[in-house]
Amino acid sequence: MDLLFQIINQILFIMKRCILLLALSVGLLSFTVAQEYPTFQFSGTNDGTGTFASAILPNFTWVATGAINGSVQIRDDEDFDDGNEFENWFGQADFAENIRIQVIPNGSGTAGQPVTSIAVLTITFDQLAPAQDWGFCVIDIDVENALISAIDENDNEVSNEDINNWLVELFDADLSQDGFNLPKWDAANSAMLGANTPADYQVYNNLVIGGMPDSEAASAFFMPNQRLKSFTVTYQNLQEGSKTSFHLYIGSLSSTGVSEEFEKNLVVFPNPASTVVNLQSAACSLQSATIEIFNLNGKKVIEKQIPAGSEKVEVDVSSLQIGVYFFRVSTEEHSVTKKLIIQK
Repeated sequence: MDLLFQIINQILFIMKRCILLLALSVGLLSFTVAQEYPTFQFSGTNDGTGTFASAILPNFTWVATGAINGSVQIRDDEDFDDGNEFENWFGQADFAENIRIQVIPNGSGTAGQPVTSIAVLTITFDQLAPAQDWGFCVIDIDVENALISAIDENDNEVSNEDINNWLVELFDADLSQDGFNLPKWDAANSAMLGANTPADYQVYNNLVIGGMPDSEAASAFFMPNQRLKSFTVTYQNLQEGSKTSFHLYIGSLSSTGVSEEFEKNLVVFPNPASTVVNLQSAACSLQSATIEIFNLNGKKVIEKQIPAGSEKVEVDVSSLQIGVYFFRVSTEEHSVTKKLIIQK
């Protein structure tokens, strides 16, 4: 009798595995890429649209106004050095489409005078942008200012304090040009200051600087953590006699095409947690995966590799401070992000 029960249990186990493999195979067939950059198009000379194939971030319109030299360009020929957090989140950005705006100089003899060479780029979403899983990157800020502003879901202007919390990283996107260049961050005004601006320069001075050398690829990466209707980059050329330019990239982390079967079978518990978090996923019993935990600023605080065959995994989170984090599980075919709360 015991032998009969063992045989029945073994048959049920094998049937369960077969059903699981079938469900996962169906899920894999319906899966689309979980990281995506938009396709930009022109509607007019200095305005247009941005569209995604399957991203969580909605499509949008964009418009640029002000002291633009010529017209806005849609580019796809930039290089990104590996290792930056922007690409860690959204995938390889080399040759991703981006908006480039070049701004005219303020004019000879205007050093020390108020800046007049200003361009404004606004991104307006077709629907509310979510409070996670997307970000934007502003690159090539040298002898310039780039002020960041936004409108939230209630039509209120987002505070500088909130925008400061979006900043994930200041970095150099291309070390091969003009050495190592980092922008400065003016927290009082939520603004990037160019890599070559004087250390004591503050964005609220709004004064033209004469004779400063140009450089390349000083960049900043932002991940908004609140629902938005729009965001704006106000770009100021601080140069007396030189044109300056910047690029805007937008990335979406997750897609609407993520396999429902994979996400449905992924359980993270307890949540809230204090010292340990358990991951249970039938998919991870069939393939290797990576667990990553990020704080609200987008900084990776924990990473753990999961070998194939690990249907349940324990993650030590005792080192994390109280707060909200993002728990991401990635395989070769899938990437799912869930919110994790740490309480002590």
